[in-house]
Amino acid sequence: MRLFFFTFVGGSGSFFNGLASYLSPDIEVVKLEYSGHMERRHEPFYGDFDELTADMYSQVKTQAGEAHYGLFGYSMGALAAAEVTKMIQARGELPPPAHVFLASHGPCVLEERTGADGPDTDETVRQWTVRFGGLPEKLVNSPTFWRVYMPIYRADYELIMDYDFGRLGFVTDIPATVLFSPADIPRGDMEKWRQVFTGRCDILEYDGGHFFLREHEREVADVVNERLRNYDV
Repeated sequence: MRLFFFTFVGGSGSFFNGLASYLSPDIEVVKLEYSGHMERRHEPFYGDFDELTADMYSQVKTQAGEAHYGLFGYSMGALAAAEVTKMIQARGELPPPAHVFLASHGPCVLEERTGADGPDTDETVRQWTVRFGGLPEKLVNSPTFWRVYMPIYRADYELIMDYDFGRLGFVTDIPATVLFSPADIPRGDMEKWRQVFTGRCDILEYDGGHFFLREHEREVADVVNERLRNYDV
C-alpha cells in the first residue's frame, strides 16, 4: 500500500514526517512536492489549479505502480487530493484509491476569504500565514525566512483565491475520512464532503487549530492504519 500526501499552502512533504513515523511498516509513504517548493524550488509555480492537478495526477500515476494506494490531502492539499481523485475517475487509467483522507479544508470557500480579495501585499501574506498558526514563533519576524518563502506563499494563495469551488462537480463511492478541528472550520463546511464522497465518509473532530495534526499524529496514524488495513481488495 502506498499513501500519497498533498501538503498545504507554502508547505512541504516534511510536515507529514511525524505522522509517517506512526504508520504501519507496510504503508509506503510518498510525500509529493508542488512545483516551486523545496527540491522543486527551481521549477516554475503553477499558473492555476488545473496545472497543479495535472502535475499531481501525473506523479501519482507514475509512482502508484502495482500497489494499492491512498491519498491524504491537508488544507489546500485536500482540494488537490479531491481534484486528483476526480481526474483518476474521469480518465480510467488507474484503479481508484483505496481511501481518501481530507484534512483542514472543506469543498467550499473558507470563511476568512468571504468578501476578501486575498493577500495582495507582502504584509497581508504574512498576516494570513501567521493567522493559520503554522509558523514557529522564531520565524514570524524573520526577514531571511520571508525573503525565501514569501514568493511560495503568494503563489499558493493565488491558486486558492482563483480556485472555483463549484468545479468539483463529481460524486464517488470511494471511501473517505474527513479530519478537522472545529476551532478552525465549522463542522457544517466539512460535512459538505459527503456530497462528493457519497459512500462511506467519516467526519472526525480533533482539538487544536488549522494544524491540529501536529498534536494528534499518533491518533490520526491509527485512523489511517485502520482504514488502509481494512481495505477490501
